[in-house]
Amino acid sequence: MSGPYVIGCDVGSQGTNSALYAADGTLVASAYQGYDVSFPHPGWAEQDPRDWVRALHTTIARLIERVPEGRSAVKALSFGSQLDGMVVCDANGAPLRPAMIWMDRRAESQAAALAQRLSRAEFYHHVGANLDSSHAVFKAIWVREEEPEVYAKAASLMPPGAFVLREAAGVLAVDYSNASSLALLDPRTRTWSRPVLEAVGIRPQMLPELAPGTQVVGRVTAAFAAASGLAGDTAVVVGCGDEMAATLGAGVFAPGEVCDVVGTAEPVCAASTEPREDPTMLVECHPHADPDGWLLENPGFVSGGKRDAEGRGQGDAYDLMTGPAATVPAGAEGLLFLPCMQGAMAPEWNGAARGVFYGLSLAHTKAHLTRALLEGSAFALRDILEAMRNTGLQVRRLTMVGGGAKGALWRQIKADVTGLPVRVPVSVETTATGAAILAAVGAGLHPSVGRAVEAFVAYRPDEHDPNPKHREIYDEAYARYRQVYFALKPVFEHPAPTRSAVAAGAVSDAR
Repeated sequence: MSGPYVIGCDVGSQGTNSALYAADGTLVASAYQGYDVSFPHPGWAEQDPRDWVRALHTTIARLIERVPEGRSAVKALSFGSQLDGMVVCDANGAPLRPAMIWMDRRAESQAAALAQRLSRAEFYHHVGANLDSSHAVFKAIWVREEEPEVYAKAASLMPPGAFVLREAAGVLAVDYSNASSLALLDPRTRTWSRPVLEAVGIRPQMLPELAPGTQVVGRVTAAFAAASGLAGDTAVVVGCGDEMAATLGAGVFAPGEVCDVVGTAEPVCAASTEPREDPTMLVECHPHADPDGWLLENPGFVSGGKRDAEGRGQGDAYDLMTGPAATVPAGAEGLLFLPCMQGAMAPEWNGAARGVFYGLSLAHTKAHLTRALLEGSAFALRDILEAMRNTGLQVRRLTMVGGGAKGALWRQIKADVTGLPVRVPVSVETTATGAAILAAVGAGLHPSVGRAVEAFVAYRPDEHDPNPKHREIYDEAYARYRQVYFALKPVFEHPAPTRSAVAAGAVSDAR
């Protein structure tokens, strides 16, 4: 094996995974560095954005040690970064407060206030995204309203991808997919949406410059080179959002091909050659990592978490989890789970929804609970696929990637519930692969994204076909899953008071 090489970096919410690839698509080495998420209050989720940069330094430095020809053989790096986060920075690019990441839901009142001035349908039409507090624009508005002393110092509002790009290259830019997660970009024109900018009161001067994901924006800064071990002439390619990188790294290009990214969250993305609108607004329309494509996408319900057992050396986390569940019949003997741990993204967008087990009895075991978790994820996936069909897209096949794709039981459940064949790439950690593909195209090692995908992506031979014996069972269970959700919707919208609210009421009564 010989160079040249590229590095793709998956800047996620649990950690950063960086991978070194030869130009022919061969994976040479990878390195992972974890970090924490802070939950200061219910519905809040924050990270120190400098942790992302430190993890990049550490993981890239480990990779440089594995380059046979030395660091000068690494020609470019790029990023697949977590979406829907907000980093509020000063004029020097320094963060003024912790980043609010994708699972942060504190801006519900800000989203509701905008809905009084701009209808949800109008918002969706302008930016292809839902008027929902998960999107980064509402987190910026929250800072403006709740921390005015911080916002007064703000010079730029960045998604995580723009922040790490600036740290690496010293350039404030963002690709179309990351920009779209701000819910401020018109996906048809790939320009900032003037109607929505005016409605939310954000100046376009506070936003990064727009650029294609394959564009080289410069060389690594001296500081980044020194900390990571990269050569000073290493090109930095803009990159894209992690969902788009994972989809690209899974080889999902053709219309109707769907990528199910099973990580901490479970985004579902379908490739399209044109922008589309879903009349139900369950799926959004965003630019793909490839500047010539689009994705119909649902950002996903929370379906994963930390792999503590795996970290203790007890084996693969998904094998340990799903082994007992495989002994439970399809349908989990009437037990259902709604995967709404941080709000719902299916069967509709609802930030107030929460996870629920329904139908629990003394006959159910831990294995039943696990099977219900896996099936609940598959039911939400089916909701999303139905919405994709509503746009006129012909859904043909499902490609699973991410840590959850390792579980054969979960793959088969999803095939049975959706009625689609399920395949898995040879490497299921495809976000770093997708970022490396963009780096290779940007560096001129491949003439197009399509040609790079041919070199970088291969699939396992064991494709899962739907089991017709389970069709009726899952059709009935899916119908009950939807009935349970909509029956509980009034409860979600009028939750019990929080401990802080009860305490505040007690103080008020005492006065």
